[in-house]
Amino acid sequence: MIQLTGKAYQSCVEVLQILTNAGFEAYIVGGAVRDAMLGLPVSDFDLASSAKPQEVMDLFQKVIPTGIDHGTVTVMHRAFSYEVTTFRTDASYTDFRHPNAVSYLGSIEEDLARRDFTMNSMALSLDGTLIDLYGGQEDIKNGLIRTVGNPLERFQEDALRMIRAVRFQSTLDFSLDKQTEEALKKQADLLKYVAVERIQAEFSKLLAGKGVQQALITLIEANVHHILPGIQQIEKSFDEVPFLVNLSTEVELWAWLASTTEDPKRFLKRWRLSNRFIKEVDHLLENARSAQAKGWNKVTVYTALPEVKPCERLLSVFEKRLPVIKNVERITSELPITSSTMLAVTGEDLIQWREISAGPWVGEALRELELAVINEEIKNEKSSIRRWLKQWQTQ
Repeated sequence: MIQLTGKAYQSCVEVLQILTNAGFEAYIVGGAVRDAMLGLPVSDFDLASSAKPQEVMDLFQKVIPTGIDHGTVTVMHRAFSYEVTTFRTDASYTDFRHPNAVSYLGSIEEDLARRDFTMNSMALSLDGTLIDLYGGQEDIKNGLIRTVGNPLERFQEDALRMIRAVRFQSTLDFSLDKQTEEALKKQADLLKYVAVERIQAEFSKLLAGKGVQQALITLIEANVHHILPGIQQIEKSFDEVPFLVNLSTEVELWAWLASTTEDPKRFLKRWRLSNRFIKEVDHLLENARSAQAKGWNKVTVYTALPEVKPCERLLSVFEKRLPVIKNVERITSELPITSSTMLAVTGEDLIQWREISAGPWVGEALRELELAVINEEIKNEKSSIRRWLKQWQTQ
């Protein structure tokens, strides 16, 4: 028996009721059914219905035509959003990613037949009836990822499904069934036709999964790692993989992955990550490597702020140990300042005291002053700093 609760679910029931009262069939489908069966919390509900997009739009006050060309609209109801997709079948695929055309159908059975994996091809009706035509419930019970129908055909239709299979292997800690795994090995080359941005979104989730080690082994055994940008040498860092559970954010995970390459920045650019994201990863890597070389002290902690905890977590992966957050927290609490804005003086003060025009010397003096304050060589007060400046200018 599937148990669903919560405000999002209650609101979803109302949407189903409105569609049903209007004479349409409507079901909860996909990940919500799968996750409920796994006992995971569910707050995101996708619906499949016999109602066409315009008919759905006529029934609800606020509807966004998010994917109307493919029969999908987003219904906004009681502060929640629900993707409602018309029962459909996909025509032939020529680009290994998108169907050439979409045909609306009148049955949930045919709609479920076009989906990727058995665990994602179940539907739940308003009265709680489960429609499971492909053994999804049994596969979930057995921890198995299996395609709906022939895996070679499913992967030819949409090559991204191969990465999704391995992503689910990682996040759910499931296994691929033999046919699905063999199809992955035979058709890995088709991933060349998939936009790297789409692969990257799946790969981020894969890295964060509890079954990441086996998932990466699957990618290597299927030679997928030779197709994806820059991870050909990942096997050399395989002894660090069990410690990825130490990492908490997407930036930390990509920092680790980038660390396995010779040119982290170039690697991240090949994955089409944003400049801002790359900058965050670069900063994290630089400070983690600095702490690895010099150890955590006042200067390395100060330089890593405000990302000192992520740095320690990343460093713990490099050193194959548990992170010791209390250590960096203690050092942080002992710092006289945690930002240059906390200095008791500004560049203007230094210029006024020295009675010299502004120039590169100001930045240099402020940097050395910062270090002196951090190391408690001088107090962070104007009189102490002024005395320090006189001594500094004679050096």
